[in-house]
Amino acid sequence: MRPGQIQPNEFELAILDRLATKVPPIRESIDELHVLSREYTGVGGYTNFVNGNSSDGSSGQHIGLDDLITMPGVPNGMGAVLFCEGGRPKCLEVYTFGGDHWDGDYEGFAIEPTA
Repeated sequence: MRPGQIQPNEFELAILDRLATKVPPIRESIDELHVLSREYTGVGGYTNFVNGNSSDGSSGQHIGLDDLITMPGVPNGMGAVLFCEGGRPKCLEVYTFGGDHWDGDYEGFAIEPTA
């Protein structure tokens, strides 16, 4: 990933696409998303999106990923949750299970359905 990339990357888009299967209305927003900032915590990260002026009256919502993110070097896998405001994505949080370290490198990831 290039520094200063303002579009969601391949990893973020794959998660957003999977979440949109649960909540189809967010799919309409995915192509218009711009990244405001990314923060890596060592055990996950946050991608904050420019939310725009949504005025559909809906309150904050969070959508959890039911599937497992597998990542080289992260033995217990990862999960994700998308926080929305006004029906539009605001923040995507990814996190490791078991406190595994993750430095933000997503090369080789896969999203696998859980049983």
